[in-house]
Amino acid sequence: MKGTLILSTAALILPALATAEPMEYSLDMSHSRVFFDVDHQGYSMMRGMFRSFDGTLMYDAEDPSASSVSISIDADSVDMYHDGLNNHLKNADFFDVEVHPALTFESTSVEDLGEGRLRVDGNLTMLGQSHPVSFDAVHNQMGQVRGGATKVGFSATGSLDRTAYGMNFGAGNLGTDISFNIEIEATRPGEGGAPAGMGMGMGQ
Repeated sequence: MKGTLILSTAALILPALATAEPMEYSLDMSHSRVFFDVDHQGYSMMRGMFRSFDGTLMYDAEDPSASSVSISIDADSVDMYHDGLNNHLKNADFFDVEVHPALTFESTSVEDLGEGRLRVDGNLTMLGQSHPVSFDAVHNQMGQVRGGATKVGFSATGSLDRTAYGMNFGAGNLGTDISFNIEIEATRPGEGGAPAGMGMGMGQ
């Protein structure tokens, strides 16, 4: 009888595990960042960021390879901490924001490398062209915020050749290999939790 009970319980649990699906998470914009670095004539590495972006993460904690991510970045939000640089970056020499207002990334696969390490492959669309890019990602943590909502955190790094997208201005003088550092916190929608933007150290 005891063995029958165990088998019956397993029969109920195993199908549920087998049919587990990725869960949707919304980006916590108060704690997510997209940074980039570019070589300035060999003198220094200049850091910039995009201040406005949004997206959706589909994450499966049991099978990370079933996960996916979609991000849209507002090109006009590019910021290199200098008004003159920012204005130049927005014109046709670089991001041409009036013609191409957004950069988008859509993942095509996620590889689970073990110990929280992931490889995320996908297509980045910029200046009207799409090319494959890869990111090395680390799953930092999963927990709960105040109110009970589930939160996950990831760090990712990657690079691309800007000339592949037709952004050729200054090539040979300014760096063409652009490296990215992305920090993402995302929360399960509809699970409650503290409103975004409450500040650091508030248990979010």
